[in-house]
Amino acid sequence: MPEVRKPTPQNKSQLGASRFSFLLLLAFTAAIIYLVWAFVPAYMGNQRMEEAANEIVRRAATQNLSEKDAEAQLHEKAREFGLPESPGIKVWREGKGMKADITYTRLVNFPFYTYEWPVKIHVKDLGF
Repeated sequence: MPEVRKPTPQNKSQLGASRFSFLLLLAFTAAIIYLVWAFVPAYMGNQRMEEAANEIVRRAATQNLSEKDAEAQLHEKAREFGLPESPGIKVWREGKGMKADITYTRLVNFPFYTYEWPVKIHVKDLGF
């Protein structure tokens, strides 16, 4: 018959220590998952806007479109991606090339805090 040990006072205090570290690890893992869940969609939206801006500026430079046309297309993409109402969009020419700066603030909501994430996108095309 196997020997059954009764917990001694020394062993009782050690039983709770492993539970506490497990709960701490579980809370830390949940916090990391929540942060990823909050930031990844915002990050992916920023990357989609940068890709769209690259395409618009490249097309505007190669087709010799005006700055106002390129700016209007960038504003339309910003509305399509759900960016703030008035993102700062500046478009200008340098020789045959074209450059654009897009700045806006993306809001990332947490239960008790809203993080204002400043985003700056700089796009250029040489126009060849």
